[in-house]
Amino acid sequence: MASRTDTGPVAPRADLLQYLSDTALDADYARVTAARGAPVTSTARRRGIGPALGALLAFGMLVALAAVQTRSGASEAERESEALRAQIDDGRADFAALTGLSNVLQQQVADLQGTAETASQNDADLLADLGRFRTLTGAAAVSGPGVRVVADDAERTKPGGEGAVLDTDLQVLVNGLWQAGAEAIAINGNRISPLSAIRGAGFAITVNYRSLSPPYAVQAVGDSATLEARFVDTPGGQAWLDLETNFGLRFDMDTVESLSLPAAPAARLRVLYAERQGELP
Repeated sequence: MASRTDTGPVAPRADLLQYLSDTALDADYARVTAARGAPVTSTARRRGIGPALGALLAFGMLVALAAVQTRSGASEAERESEALRAQIDDGRADFAALTGLSNVLQQQVADLQGTAETASQNDADLLADLGRFRTLTGAAAVSGPGVRVVADDAERTKPGGEGAVLDTDLQVLVNGLWQAGAEAIAINGNRISPLSAIRGAGFAITVNYRSLSPPYAVQAVGDSATLEARFVDTPGGQAWLDLETNFGLRFDMDTVESLSLPAAPAARLRVLYAERQGELP
């Protein structure tokens, strides 16, 4: 029976492929061949080497290709992971910056709202003061409750006679109404301002340089509940009681819930020489 020594001792080989080529035919194939009486020739050995060598080369190529693909896939995954981490870091930085900016803007909005509210309140106060000053100076038309007074000459009195209403009588009447608490006064529709003049011109009386004739309708805006009673207690009220009693002048005062007074003429509001000193109250 043939043994492994029939094929000769295996000498060391430097090249692995050359070794595989020389020993590709295994011992079992050699024994079968020897049993049939056919010698194992070098040609038969080369015929068996081809397929084995091809399979080995194909397997090696597959292993190498798999290794390359594995390394390539791992490198690509690492690059994508690094890029994703960089994007996350950038997003966090952007979010932190936007959060800080949002906080700053919110504080600025709150400050502006506070400033606007303060300015609005100041504007409202200034408008209220301006309205009050315009009312008191006669620069604005007004309406409100008050009293209506009708002053007229005594009956059967000649112009300029002893029973006629004089300019001084109307001055006393207006001063008494101011003292009683009137806030706005007009005579025959002519608003009284700080620069208005009530004076006589012949037998006529002028207000704001406009000639008037009796009866004289005096309207005064103020507290209708107290204005009439307080007027009676003023020197002007006492003077008109004397005029009624001693000279027959007619005087009638009624409480009115709603009066409308025009503004004074612009010429009676113009200041030419007086200048304000100090700050406004």
